[in-house]
Amino acid sequence: MSHYFDREVAVASSEETFDYHFGNEKFTFKTDRGVFSKGTVDHASYLLIKQVLKSDIGKDILDYGCGWGPVGIILKRLHPELAIDLVDVNERAVHLAQKNALLNHTAVDIYQSEDIRALNKAYDDIILNPPIRAGKVVIYDMYEKAHDVLNDHGHLYIVIKVKHGAKSHFARLKELFEDVVLLERVEGNWLIKATK
Repeated sequence: MSHYFDREVAVASSEETFDYHFGNEKFTFKTDRGVFSKGTVDHASYLLIKQVLKSDIGKDILDYGCGWGPVGIILKRLHPELAIDLVDVNERAVHLAQKNALLNHTAVDIYQSEDIRALNKAYDDIILNPPIRAGKVVIYDMYEKAHDVLNDHGHLYIVIKVKHGAKSHFARLKELFEDVVLLERVEGNWLIKATK
């Protein structure tokens, strides 16, 4: 069955455009069938953006599994001094992210890739709302790849629901990273920071 973590989308395109407010800023986004959270910024991503904005982040940021781009684009609008890359495996999502970056006048770099190590770049912070439907094997591999491309003392920020295995994900991150902390519990979501 085709879903948002596939490279190519089997379902027919049906783009829609919507406005979204974050704080005092208004954004306009295009979404489509075959991508995650069509038509809205999902609540977990909203919580993740809020958490990252409260944190002491570096200059070079990766929005990993960016989908159609809301996390990276919102962060760039609010902090234009940051260098933000967006990456996703889904071709349609990447095209939408490119459109959304232009719509929202944000200068971000966007890549389609199944392996972020192939970008040959290093990051101070990586932001990830894990693709739950892809399964733990895929997500745990994403954690390993994130660790590989982080600078020393860099951070991986994730959000994951308790009902989706937050405790086991926390345990896996502790096997990979120097320090892992639960920053906040919100409405069944764990916001986690893992430090290399």
